[in-house]
Amino acid sequence: MSASTGPSLKQGKTSRRRRLVFRLIAVSVASACSLAIGELVVLLSGVNNDFRMTSSSEIIPRSGGPYDLLPHGFVPHASIRYTYATNPRGYFDQHDSITHTFNSEGWRDSERDIEKPVNVIRILGLGDSYTFGQGVKHEHLFLSLLGPLLESQIAGKQIETINTGQPGYNTSMQKQLLERRGLDYRPDVVLLSFVPNDVEPDIYTDRPKVEFFTEFTTSYAQGDWLSQYSELWMLARRKYLQHRTADSYLRKSINSYLNEPEKWDRCRDALAGIQDLCKQKDCKLAITIFPFFVNLNGEYPFEPIHDHVRSFCKETQIPVLDLREIFRDFEGPELWVHPTDQHPNELAHRIAAGAIAKFLVEKQLVH
Repeated sequence: MSASTGPSLKQGKTSRRRRLVFRLIAVSVASACSLAIGELVVLLSGVNNDFRMTSSSEIIPRSGGPYDLLPHGFVPHASIRYTYATNPRGYFDQHDSITHTFNSEGWRDSERDIEKPVNVIRILGLGDSYTFGQGVKHEHLFLSLLGPLLESQIAGKQIETINTGQPGYNTSMQKQLLERRGLDYRPDVVLLSFVPNDVEPDIYTDRPKVEFFTEFTTSYAQGDWLSQYSELWMLARRKYLQHRTADSYLRKSINSYLNEPEKWDRCRDALAGIQDLCKQKDCKLAITIFPFFVNLNGEYPFEPIHDHVRSFCKETQIPVLDLREIFRDFEGPELWVHPTDQHPNELAHRIAAGAIAKFLVEKQLVH
């Protein structure tokens, strides 16, 4: 009995090994096929095309200069050209670029006379790259659209808007701009556009700045070596980095307002200083809060920051419009300039202009 069992046991073990090997081979082949199909789907969809390069910017000074920043603006008469990996909306030029030009004050606007013309209501816009309108044509900016919208509602008045928005400026720098040059234009209304990271230190120092795009969205990242060979890996890696850094950014942003009092104190003092300057020059001040364009139709993560700023405005009796409300029907990325640039596109600017015009009229800030 025992003699006949030996070969059977060996044969059984060999058979099990073969089945195991076949299963491993089958699983490997199935996995390889799945990966190959995934690679093909990602490749054909072009989902990675927008992220094959980061957007780049080039400063182009006017021939013969000047070449230096002004204390209250950018380089006079210079241009900035932004170039993207793709042109998904057909909005940029044939080189996937868009160029913005500055006037003699270093502002992205037409030349304006210091003396305000008769029968003109002058609105001076303060802000950062959202007001500046990175990635958006000048005629599509909310400040450019605001004048005609208000003129259609106020008979017999001409509305002139001045765009002093500067990329990277925080509230303290905006106060300095207003004090050094902006008030020389004798505006009737100063319209300050606040963005959730305006509390942060300015970009022209080596101090750490909580940056929304690189730390929250992380829509793209410098690819590793495997990303050069695998479309699927490139997509998965980008999504992972986006999820991992989003929570970190959110904590930093809210912390800046609620748990790092020196940052908010500096921002609050600047807002109060802007209010005092406007009172001294007998001009009105209004604040609009722009949202970051992410999760607008869901649990918008930056709501606590909006609440904090609105409360301050209520305490100091500064008219405030929270634009987060008018964008609730959008998710967010459909309002971006580009999948790698979260600044508001021309549609977002048009929506904002309509809401701001209505707000200014209802609050009798222009009449």
